[in-house]
Amino acid sequence: MARYNYFNSGDHYSEWHRIHEGIAMIDIDSVEICSNKGCWQPLAIIENVYDVGKYNKYTTVVEFIAEKLGIPAYLVYYKPIGTSQQSLEFKIMRLKPFKSVLEGVYEEDWLAELRSLQDEHRKVCKHNK
Repeated sequence: MARYNYFNSGDHYSEWHRIHEGIAMIDIDSVEICSNKGCWQPLAIIENVYDVGKYNKYTTVVEFIAEKLGIPAYLVYYKPIGTSQQSLEFKIMRLKPFKSVLEGVYEEDWLAELRSLQDEHRKVCKHNK
């Protein structure tokens, strides 16, 4: 987490954390988990960023955590399509286990990627419905 909050105030904990020297943290934006009740195993870590046209996001810690867990990591830039809050435009980069280029992705393709993580895990999940 950045030492200084440049844009707005965060939650109380993140603001408290920033005022103490010598400690450091980041927030984890999203962890895709198994949807089976009782399992909830992490399937991927996703660093998401509202797309304002700047594509330089620090992801070293997210990549490190994903590598240690043996799961994929993604960097996802998103923004609403038009005035709708229901549909989003995506630019996605896979960070782990291999790094891809940042590319525009259709909403359906991103959903398919997330569903494939669920499908692959269901093959070994001990909490299948």
